[in-house]
Amino acid sequence: MSTWRGASSSGRAGFAPGGGRGSRGGRGGRSVPQRQAPPQPDIVKHPLGNLVAKIATQDIDVTSPGDNLSAAAVITDCEYVASYNWMNESASTIMVPGKPPLWTPLSVPRRLDEDTGDFYRDPNAARFPSYPMEPAVQAIFRVDAAFSTSNIDIFACGSTLSNLLRFARYDDKPFRFTVELVGKTVFFVRKEGSPTELITGVRGFGHTFPEAYTTWGKDVKGSETHQRIVQYKFGGLKSIVRFECDGYFNTSLPQKESHDEDNDLAQALKAVSVSQSLPKQNKSLNIKTGGSEVPQSSIFDLKTRSGKYGQSIDMEQIFPLLYLKQIPNFIVAYHNGAGLFPTKDIIVENVEKKVQQWETDNKSALKRLCVLLRKIIEIVKMDECGLLEIYRLSPDYLEIRKQHGDESHVLPSHLRQEWEDAGLRVTDEGYSDQESSPEGEGVNLPHDYYEYDHDYYKYDFASDSDDDDRDFTACSADDCGYCGRCTY
Repeated sequence: MSTWRGASSSGRAGFAPGGGRGSRGGRGGRSVPQRQAPPQPDIVKHPLGNLVAKIATQDIDVTSPGDNLSAAAVITDCEYVASYNWMNESASTIMVPGKPPLWTPLSVPRRLDEDTGDFYRDPNAARFPSYPMEPAVQAIFRVDAAFSTSNIDIFACGSTLSNLLRFARYDDKPFRFTVELVGKTVFFVRKEGSPTELITGVRGFGHTFPEAYTTWGKDVKGSETHQRIVQYKFGGLKSIVRFECDGYFNTSLPQKESHDEDNDLAQALKAVSVSQSLPKQNKSLNIKTGGSEVPQSSIFDLKTRSGKYGQSIDMEQIFPLLYLKQIPNFIVAYHNGAGLFPTKDIIVENVEKKVQQWETDNKSALKRLCVLLRKIIEIVKMDECGLLEIYRLSPDYLEIRKQHGDESHVLPSHLRQEWEDAGLRVTDEGYSDQESSPEGEGVNLPHDYYEYDHDYYKYDFASDSDDDDRDFTACSADDCGYCGRCTY
């Protein structure tokens, strides 16, 4: 059984980005430091549309001594909204609310096989390419048929928010995603080169480890991933965020129950080989009811890392992701280079206080993120169609462009209408229009200057730096997918 202790108790300097399960992006360990430029969006296969606006890094700098963004640049009022599991079935099927796998560590460590097989960069798009965000919206209305969308400003996933935070932190990683205004909500939709784009170069034990050390409950048998949806206030805006959850703790069941662990491990490893099979491509989504909600305080993120060379690891690369997803617990498992994870090197920690300290230490970047989110929302609402794309290649600015070719909506027409209709419901706060919501009051942002030229707007608004060592072993699938060589 792993112990509840901090990183310092293991004699290690920190944690590595790495770890995972199934299609969650591989998280195994590489032994040789290797740096490689992050992949660039493919604008040949997917051309860019006409330029609408640019937002430069200096445009979001908040230097005025009178600004009151400090109070807004924090996450507050985080609440569970809904959840679902992707099921291993021939048709695209989710189970609502589903449940994450339970942390059930092996009582006796044993050697695991290295990850093999194909792994998809974006499991939601791979399993339901027509509308990758539809399962999340369907899950929300299944959990709460009276859910009000009237004060929801942003609907995003961990990947898109992480990319915007990187821009606010002056990280030069390129990215691309689409945006659409539905009712009063701006949806941020992840965009890969292809819905079935594979994560290449997967090495390590980032899939086999969680398959062996966590267990799907009988009520969610046949699950492959668990997607969780939370809402919170940040920057005077209310956001809904979807992310993949690695598992949860049940403190009354810290160990595996008494049964045949050899059989458990064999079944777990077998699950890895089949977990990447895709359902038949169809336009309808099957929805089952099953599972149960687990508290936010019990969920965890999981990474694996090679401990063979005793490399120091920077937890500063993990805190931003835990922060945006509001995940309070973190597990890092070190292997010996041959697939054995000694119990003493499986470290479980509640990191809430450390994440809160990260929030305090990165106040400037978070204030810039506040301004950036508001600028994007403003530009999208100014567009007559509300269908745009965010493209970032230069380290100095974001481009906001028209979507190229045929319009690509985030939701089917009937579900877009349902989301809009839900915006007419009065919320618990007692208002039904986001412009009158109290969380947006008292936030002074830099003055906007627009230079209109047909459909082109130029913004003229008046360091946090990441660690340069890019020898990281994994990513969360909701962030950028595991290639074994990138930052997050």
